[in-house]
Amino acid sequence: MDVYVVSGAEYLNAVWKNTKGLTSSNGINIALRNMFHTPEPDMKFFEADKSGITHDPHPQSSTVAENRIFYLMHKATVDCLAGSHLTIAAQSFEGALRRRIHSVPVQDEWVQMDDLFEFLRPLISGSTVEAMCGAKFLEAFPEFVDTFWTFNDEMPRLLQGWPRWIIPRAWQARDRCVSMMRQWRKIANKENFDGNGMIQRRWSYFSKMQGLSQDAVACSDLGILWGMNSNSMPATFWLFWHMIRDRRLYDRAAAEIKTSRIFPTTSPLSFNTTKLCDQPLLQSSYAETLRLHVAVYLIRKPVFADARILNYRIPNDKMIVMSSAMAHMDKRNWNLGMKDEHPVDSFWADRFLTCSVGSNQSDAASPIISSNHTTNSPASTYVPATSIKVASLQPKFSLNGYGGAWVPFGGGIHQCPGRH
Repeated sequence: MDVYVVSGAEYLNAVWKNTKGLTSSNGINIALRNMFHTPEPDMKFFEADKSGITHDPHPQSSTVAENRIFYLMHKATVDCLAGSHLTIAAQSFEGALRRRIHSVPVQDEWVQMDDLFEFLRPLISGSTVEAMCGAKFLEAFPEFVDTFWTFNDEMPRLLQGWPRWIIPRAWQARDRCVSMMRQWRKIANKENFDGNGMIQRRWSYFSKMQGLSQDAVACSDLGILWGMNSNSMPATFWLFWHMIRDRRLYDRAAAEIKTSRIFPTTSPLSFNTTKLCDQPLLQSSYAETLRLHVAVYLIRKPVFADARILNYRIPNDKMIVMSSAMAHMDKRNWNLGMKDEHPVDSFWADRFLTCSVGSNQSDAASPIISSNHTTNSPASTYVPATSIKVASLQPKFSLNGYGGAWVPFGGGIHQCPGRH
């Protein structure tokens, strides 16, 4: 198949706006077939749905309402991972993470560990799986996290379609993960479910779909857990890595974290999560970590008719591929500092911090761009927060002006729910 590679913020923004004419289902189908080994008869079910993920199906679609699998999966995610439901999910994750941190065998003396990633992985990934599937899942399948990462480590080869005889360990790990997901659904349907409501909502929708096998549901459930873990765990590692290597950054971040502590409490790990997530440096550091260290391919395909992306026409039998790495490394888009001292291939925690000076207090523009670059954002003067000397001016985290440039979660209606 011919592929059109689209780059440039203005073109990505045009793709995001074309909600009816473009679909992401082809990318999902590639993942379901190659990454999660969904049975071929079930793939025909997925591929038959061309109705889109908006509430109203595409007018040329013939898919019946109960078989609109992409819309219903999207609806379950939006309904159960937003607003008050997102708060519940976050609290589940916090509780699971707190328990795991308390169980770490480190007391008053220094303990040397060989691998920071291996230290963080069971804490973060285990807590994520528990928050989504419930504690009973890991009680029934305590080996899941380790098996999952064995499977994930070979993901590039699986995506390319390498056969079992060349990478048997990866195939075995994937088979075991799918088997655990299938067995778990049987257990969960008989007992009180203690996982996220999104999982049950999806199961309810799937149960009404004629022709969808239990194996396909298990593969799709594994896909949800992969989406929750595959980028969040490496991003957590890199954020930790940058902060512990830079003492000044560490101290600044610790000061923000301290303001979010809850007192009095019996636990040293109790925080006001809303306040914690609003801290400007922490937000900017996280956004910069995703910009520098998370690279994803974003796939769209025209539905039923050719699509127009600004001055280009994309035939309806072709695929559009966008790379977040290309967008994140395009220096024309980014705040590089007052003298371009922070290039795009370096980590700069303040890249997304702005402080307005003078009478203009709007935050509608990009952060400062040196005189060597231009921007289409509204005229406004900004300087990096670290150079502000006036105590009354507080740094602000801002993504304004970065539409189509900062895309670790994709864009438009198809954005990854992990952005919350």
